[in-house]
Amino acid sequence: MSSLTIEQRRSIDLAKEELVGAAEKLLQDARVSPSKDFGHSQLRNLVAVASETESPAVVLNFIRYQMGKDGRGENWSKAVENQRMGDRFIDALNKDEGVVGQALKGISGLEGKSVQLARMELIRYFLGFATRYMKYLELQRVR
Repeated sequence: MSSLTIEQRRSIDLAKEELVGAAEKLLQDARVSPSKDFGHSQLRNLVAVASETESPAVVLNFIRYQMGKDGRGENWSKAVENQRMGDRFIDALNKDEGVVGQALKGISGLEGKSVQLARMELIRYFLGFATRYMKYLELQRVR
């Protein structure tokens, strides 16, 4: 099976409610205060990587790369309550107990490549929701 069924796509659509809340909570818990170092453009770059691949590993690799580049600890490697921003995203996207892993469990009939396709769709939605919320946080900062 190399594509998703209508029922599986419907399950992904229904998971969006949880993905929106989890994306907003991740940024709130990380106490993100948008700045020139970390903000909407950082997340847009991540969304661009996610939209160019069907591999979750590529997305996670990009996050780790960004964390490694952050020598000052001001964006992807900034820690709040002993957890770095990048690790928060990795946990949400990669772990079975993360929001994407939990959403995958709610999609029946996934096997083989369809698991990866569904995971990537969920990852793209999650990152898109985080990007939108970051834009909102930037508006709040201006006020």
